[in-house]
Amino acid sequence: MITIGKLNLDTDFEYRIIREEDNDLDLFIDINYRSLNIDNSGSDLFGSRIQFPFVRSIMLRINKDSHLMTVHLMRDIDLFSAFSNFEVNYENCVINIKNNLEKVSMYKSSL
Repeated sequence: MITIGKLNLDTDFEYRIIREEDNDLDLFIDINYRSLNIDNSGSDLFGSRIQFPFVRSIMLRINKDSHLMTVHLMRDIDLFSAFSNFEVNYENCVINIKNNLEKVSMYKSSL
């Protein structure tokens, strides 16, 4: 597990910082065109997960002073290839991005 700003991240994938200015940071995680399952068990918005097929990479846009980040799902390596994005509150938790053969699971867990 690594800590970047206030984000606790546990990932099986290599990552790199592609932009850092003042308190903003962009973290690039290449998942190599796998399906991404966002596990949101306990949410009343949808049952258990939402799946995005054929995701090249995930970019986490973090403000080091808050507990909110924007997750951008990318179709290609180009930063303008994002096809979906959403906000995540990561206060008092760990964000996990785990490899499971041909798919990737992203979920929150307790500290």
